[in-house]
Amino acid sequence: MTTRTRLYDALKEIKKAYNDKGFASISSSQLAERLGMSQQSGSSYINILQREGYIERQLTSHGQHIYLTEKGAGVLYSELNDLLEILDGGQSLQIAGVVKSGLGEGRYYISRENYVAQFREKLNFVPYFGTLNIVVDGGYLSHYSRLQAASGIKILGFEADGRTFGPVKAFRATIFQTNCAVIMPERTVHTDVLEIIATEYLREKYSLRDGDRVTISVSLKD
Repeated sequence: MTTRTRLYDALKEIKKAYNDKGFASISSSQLAERLGMSQQSGSSYINILQREGYIERQLTSHGQHIYLTEKGAGVLYSELNDLLEILDGGQSLQIAGVVKSGLGEGRYYISRENYVAQFREKLNFVPYFGTLNIVVDGGYLSHYSRLQAASGIKILGFEADGRTFGPVKAFRATIFQTNCAVIMPERTVHTDVLEIIATEYLREKYSLRDGDRVTISVSLKD
């Protein structure tokens, strides 16, 4: 068994040890026992995971509290996506939330010529210049994390007008039986807001107001 496999197993055991406060209160020796290794090896793996940014550790008078970072959780959600793909197709997921007004930045970014050309080529549509923003319900945040860990359709970054526009990944989706796409930056920003693009102005088409609840079906296939 490789060191990388052992580190992944350690990450899983840490997540299994999570309590209802959102962290794992687990010692190096307890982790080692779960993994069937020496206490020294258990301590070493925790140090490696922390150094490589997969976990954060807080030492207290009652022991250590270990938190998975976005990077660490992303590894587990990526593995989950792979397993679901193998077992039952795992081709789509549902995400529910409420409509929320954005800051108007979506219109500017979506309308950049290089993005538009790639949307046309890779998604087969030119979007309305704006996004529908959905705040994801707490019960669907695990689905959102799965989406963040998935590969998606690559929209390449570029430079224009003295600015850098980063790479984006897109996922084909439907909302109210209307074809659309979810977009998110490749460099994950911690947020609970889903951005949706479509050929039409979805707020107007469906008379959506802030606070209205919607459900989106998102495809994980490239």
